[in-house]
Amino acid sequence: MTQITKTELINLLNGVEKSTFVHLVTETKVRMNKTNNPFYDKVTKKSSCNFLMGNDYENRVIINEIKEGLEGTFEVEEMKGKRHISKVVCIDTKTETKHYICVERFDEIKPKVEYVFEGNTIEKMLFESYMVKVSESSKQQQERKVKWLTYGIDSIKQISFNKEQYEVVG
Repeated sequence: MTQITKTELINLLNGVEKSTFVHLVTETKVRMNKTNNPFYDKVTKKSSCNFLMGNDYENRVIINEIKEGLEGTFEVEEMKGKRHISKVVCIDTKTETKHYICVERFDEIKPKVEYVFEGNTIEKMLFESYMVKVSESSKQQQERKVKWLTYGIDSIKQISFNKEQYEVVG
């Protein structure tokens, strides 16, 4: 496994021009309400999953609509708060400093997820009531056939593609 910095990872991803399967291992803080919450800012979600990167979202939606006989029923909107700087990498439009990888997840490929609290694995049901509730528009988006996700580059701990494995350091 090759160690690379976040800057090297961004440069590597900026060079992706065609659809490529990728395996990501990510760590993110679980979004929670603060008030009277013993878990606040102490739970990390560790996730491992295969994705497809390098596809064009609009084309994927159109292809799926045609397959399902729903052509023209979905209008693709601009990404909110992000813009592409390459086929795979986006940057936030407010500060122009935070980078994201754009990937597609397939229902057939389930992510492996675990939650960690103070160094130990914890069951989600123990802190779920403190989590920030998902909005209705987010739920509707999750019901779509094309599951397009963006992960902050900062959350990526390992990435594998093109027969290479990388550990993100620094």
